[in-house]
Amino acid sequence: MKKRIKEALSAEYKGLGLGDKTIDRLADYVQGLVEKEEDIDTAVKGDAVKLLATSIQGEIAGIKRAKEAAETALADYKAKHPEKTENNEDDGNDDNEQRLDWAETLKAAIAEAVNPLTEKISALEKLNSTKAALAGARESFFGGDYAKKYKDEAEDAWDRAVEMNEATGNKMNADELAAKATGYFNKLVSRKGVDTSKPFKADPPQEDEEGTVDWSSEKKRLQDEGRLPKDQQ
Repeated sequence: MKKRIKEALSAEYKGLGLGDKTIDRLADYVQGLVEKEEDIDTAVKGDAVKLLATSIQGEIAGIKRAKEAAETALADYKAKHPEKTENNEDDGNDDNEQRLDWAETLKAAIAEAVNPLTEKISALEKLNSTKAALAGARESFFGGDYAKKYKDEAEDAWDRAVEMNEATGNKMNADELAAKATGYFNKLVSRKGVDTSKPFKADPPQEDEEGTVDWSSEKKRLQDEGRLPKDQQ
């Protein structure tokens, strides 16, 4: 999928002059926004990605200007201080030192221009990673049979786990967040005498007024677990 995203980004923002590495990092960001290939074009053309791409282009332009300014200054210095003869070792050494100073100045100017861009992309990648962890953990946690049955306790446990994660800087991955929510949940339902370490037992199907047993909820549960084939659409 990432290859397809990179192709879409290159086509959509070809006029911005973004390099391969920049497109690759943008693709990492977009990949966290889509679940299916048919969503790629919409995500790539979205306002968030467009703003990020144009912002990066602006940062790159700033980097180029800083580099050009430093190179122009170096060329001007060289024009005013022609290279000395090889026989004049003292002047030659001074000239080499000046060249090294200008090389360091150029490197520092580029680094200063690049840092905001790097920090911006890193922040977006962290935000994207946090969203992915939340989505993955939520699906894993709420997919359990106990969580489906005791929905109120599950919601409370999830809210507490998310709050804890946010308070510690959103450092939990999907597995850790799901485990934290599960720990809270187990304590909450234990007050009702529920032991989640034991295999889940579904409530027996209820009969309606005519004495007919409704198996629909049990059927759906087994289908969700992959133990029964899903109904054909």
